[in-house]
Amino acid sequence: MTDNEKPPSDPFDRVKAAAGSPNPPAAGKSKAKRDLGDWVSPIPRDAPAALTSHHAHGKPSAVWTYTDAAGGALFHVARFDAPDGSKVVLPLTLWRQAERLRWAWNAPPEPRPLYGLPALAERPGAPVLAVEGEKTAEAARARFPAFAVVTWQGGSKAASKAAWAALAGREVVIFPDADEPGRKAAQDVARRASAAGVATVAVVDVPAALPDGWDLADDWPAGFGVAEATAAIDAARERASPAGVEWPWGFRMEADGLFYDQPVKDGGIVPQRLSAPFEVLAEARAGGGDGWAVVVRFKDRDGREKTVPISRSRLASGGAEVRAELADQGLIVSPARGKSDKFVIALAEVQCARRMTLVTATGWADDRFQRFVIPGRPIGAVGGEAVLFMGEPSALHYRQAGTLERWRQDVAAKAEGNALLTFALSLAFAGPLLRLLDLEGGGVHFRGSSSCGKTTLAFAAGSVWGGGGPLGFGHTWRSTANALEMLAAGHDDGLVVLDELSLISTDEAGTAAYALAAGQSKGRSQTTGALRRRAEWRVTILSTGEISLADHIRAGRKGERPMAGQELRLLDIDANGGQHMGVWEALHGAEGPAALSDRIKAACARHYGHAGPAFVERLIADTPAAQATAKSLIAAFLTVAREEGDSGQAERAAVRFALFAAAGELASAFGVVPWPGGAASAAALTLYRRWARAFGRSAPREEREILTRLRAAIQSERAMFSPLGDDDTTEASLPSAMGRDGEARGLRTYGFRWVRGPEVCYCFHNAGWAEITKGFNPVEAARMVFEAGYLVTDGDPKRLKKSIKIKGEKQNFYCIKSDILEADLGD
Repeated sequence: MTDNEKPPSDPFDRVKAAAGSPNPPAAGKSKAKRDLGDWVSPIPRDAPAALTSHHAHGKPSAVWTYTDAAGGALFHVARFDAPDGSKVVLPLTLWRQAERLRWAWNAPPEPRPLYGLPALAERPGAPVLAVEGEKTAEAARARFPAFAVVTWQGGSKAASKAAWAALAGREVVIFPDADEPGRKAAQDVARRASAAGVATVAVVDVPAALPDGWDLADDWPAGFGVAEATAAIDAARERASPAGVEWPWGFRMEADGLFYDQPVKDGGIVPQRLSAPFEVLAEARAGGGDGWAVVVRFKDRDGREKTVPISRSRLASGGAEVRAELADQGLIVSPARGKSDKFVIALAEVQCARRMTLVTATGWADDRFQRFVIPGRPIGAVGGEAVLFMGEPSALHYRQAGTLERWRQDVAAKAEGNALLTFALSLAFAGPLLRLLDLEGGGVHFRGSSSCGKTTLAFAAGSVWGGGGPLGFGHTWRSTANALEMLAAGHDDGLVVLDELSLISTDEAGTAAYALAAGQSKGRSQTTGALRRRAEWRVTILSTGEISLADHIRAGRKGERPMAGQELRLLDIDANGGQHMGVWEALHGAEGPAALSDRIKAACARHYGHAGPAFVERLIADTPAAQATAKSLIAAFLTVAREEGDSGQAERAAVRFALFAAAGELASAFGVVPWPGGAASAAALTLYRRWARAFGRSAPREEREILTRLRAAIQSERAMFSPLGDDDTTEASLPSAMGRDGEARGLRTYGFRWVRGPEVCYCFHNAGWAEITKGFNPVEAARMVFEAGYLVTDGDPKRLKKSIKIKGEKQNFYCIKSDILEADLGD
């Protein structure tokens, strides 16, 4: 249709093409015998003309167009009247296959849009009247103008295929057709609308005397007109229950409380009040389908609203704890034995069509990355199944204060010219990307002297998500490894800020670093001996301290060596930027580094908790595009950061720096932070190179440590090597207690100093080698030294020891070239 054409009263007047397959498609793709391709919706302006007739049913008697909330046409539904008085209703949809558009008599994919979406959008406060059939919906719209009227496509047995999420939060009344299929359909709609999160739902009790099959599109029958229908609707609204609640026989909720109608001998009943009034909001369970609970809402005696999930397992085991908990929360429950037992029975048997998902941690609540949970509210898609946060909000510091704009001005803007602050803020946004990009958790440890500003970095990063605690959003390392696991589980898909590494036990520091980054709690057994479900998480970590994780582990009473895996999970970054300014490079008008730190910490105490949710909202708005952009940013960073000869460990760390760079770049593109594009990547690259210089790039960390130990042992403890013959023979006498240079020697040695002309080797016997390589596998350590070029062998690549004759007897040693003393090991 051109801009000058008048829209036809019947869209089928324009149709010329042949009819398509009548089989309905499933979500996204047609499941007809012939693949129709992809459903096209809304219908584009250049679409071919719709079909005018059906090959078996002829021309339709009526056509209705389903539209989106803005009025854009989505698909059509046609009614065909047969000569015998029967009717057929078929949907007409547009499909794309191999870049060709064609119409077909097929249902749209599920969930199917409701009929009447514009009315819902135009009148957000109006009650909703749901009826069966498009013709009935048009008639009901004229008869009850106070309601926004909707219906679903497909008839009485297709309620399960409709997108009821559009009714979330609305008052819904269902007016059924006056027959058994109509009544069943109305109950099905009530259950599904309740599960979608409607505020209240009610089904009109249509009189049994109405003609069979009567609906609101028919003429009013005798004795039942608009006044009677209105009264029936009003009665349904008065008894409407939140989310379709059904109490067991004998129980009822009234305005003044929960009652049980106790039968008596004469056939009458005696009402017993069991508790103060409350609402049953939903039946809830964890994402895995276990942990079922009844969610109730009530006001305590001071008028504060409480929402409490009540475990069905506790109700089944007697319910005394449940009554005590509700009483503690402020709900009055009768303590009388018979009444208190009946109260538990009512809660144990009450049924509610609405469902909620219980979550104990923050993070993504679905696999489509459309809903993200933080204490107090979910971020993302409206409608669908509600989410109830079960964690302890006060322990997690997810709070809000001030405004996002002031945070941008007073905190994020100070990152300009300050690579460490830019990097710390970028890291704070990375948590929600971990699962989106299928990356493991981990983080950085800012190491620096006291008052260098590293704690300010922690405050600033934490303010992205919350604050209000003693350390803003952060916590201290002063915890057991188990407690840190629970802290990480509570911040799933988010940020964990931990201040002052020295506060955790040296014996637990390495284990905690592994666990935080690995994302899984320690295995624990139930009383039955079965394994408990492990807590799981993915988090980014920002840690601070005056010493590194490696040094802290070495300081333990066990003298353990730090594992490279631990250091790679918590990357150590020197927080002293030089110029005696601590973490700062640009002061932004402050009198000095300390003054700038004080300003930023003060701003973090006033404005916090806005940037993180805003970032997630933008992620959800176009998840595929954000995902593709993040991957592209990571690839671009790695292209610049990598150098020829980088070890696998350096590559692994580079990926983490690239993730933080991508998070900062997305935050900039989303307008959440004020810095320009490229700033986050530049800061991450600077700090990656700083980290790589200290950690080493070309050789694995373990290899460097072994070589460093060997060099130190040879340099500082030459007396631990007894001399072995220095002529051209391979035989030598055993050393005496006094070396030829006159120096005193102990009975304990690492091995021998073997001189062969200009060549000198340091030969370790098994005991000496085991002492030097403590914490490593001795053979693997020898393999690393061999690959580095400092191990002398007999030439057999399978043998790492060299055989030397001593008094005619061959003995095997690990022989190290003296060249190791001149090796550049990056230290």
